[in-house]
Amino acid sequence: MNTNTNTLPARTEAYAEQVTDVEYDVPVDETPTTRCPYCDRPFRTERLATFHVGVRHPDECTEAERERFDEERDDEEFDLFTFHLKAAVSVFLVYFMFTFIYGLVWAG
Repeated sequence: MNTNTNTLPARTEAYAEQVTDVEYDVPVDETPTTRCPYCDRPFRTERLATFHVGVRHPDECTEAERERFDEERDDEEFDLFTFHLKAAVSVFLVYFMFTFIYGLVWAG
């Protein structure tokens, strides 16, 4: 048994290394647009990096980064609302169309 309380067993150290050392595969022919200033993770767009900083590093980010994250989140919520509205209207129109066609066929 390990009597030194300051070190972890080899198996635990290897597991901790495996969990904390995250690797990202960036294709050879592609260069990341930006990287996270806190963990150096690569991103294709500034928007993705902004979301990452706001979600993964909320205590470390600056006030400007927090404001940019809030603005992007508001834009995302509006886009999602717009998508849901379009989807609901489309379902309603398809339902109405089938009901109308069924009524014409049944009456004829």
